[in-house]
Amino acid sequence: MGKVERNAHIQQSVYVECPIEDAFRLFTEGFAEWWPLASYSVTEDASEHCAIEPWVGGRVFERTRSGAECEWGSVIAWDPPSRVEFTWNPGAPRDDNQTVSVEFQVEADGTRVTLTHHGWLRTGVETCMSQTGCAPQWPVILKLCFCEFVAARMVVIA
Repeated sequence: MGKVERNAHIQQSVYVECPIEDAFRLFTEGFAEWWPLASYSVTEDASEHCAIEPWVGGRVFERTRSGAECEWGSVIAWDPPSRVEFTWNPGAPRDDNQTVSVEFQVEADGTRVTLTHHGWLRTGVETCMSQTGCAPQWPVILKLCFCEFVAARMVVIA
């Protein structure tokens, strides 16, 4: 891995063909349906569900089939339908310096969703990231998982 600035962030922007309210709702309420839990979870095969609780202080977490819960972070901003932000530390000690901010903006007949992951390149996080591959995978996760989920849902709704 080349030298990267300490304040580097990962940013990905995608366009979805749905109203901003639907994009926000599908990202947050539908998190368990579009997040690739089989590939990106703390408890791996034991994991069954993940969620974002819809309020400031709410948890971002996963639950196993046995009911055990593992916190991934906590919601620090909840401003539907324009923004959600949460700390991000799946399977690691709480780290309020690593955050994921997701902004939703009306664009043409749909919504521009921009995700920015700050603080991922901190002591220990780089090692974790290289093992799980999660941080640099945001572009793939948003494009393949979230966009396809939204497209399928909009066909069903329409």
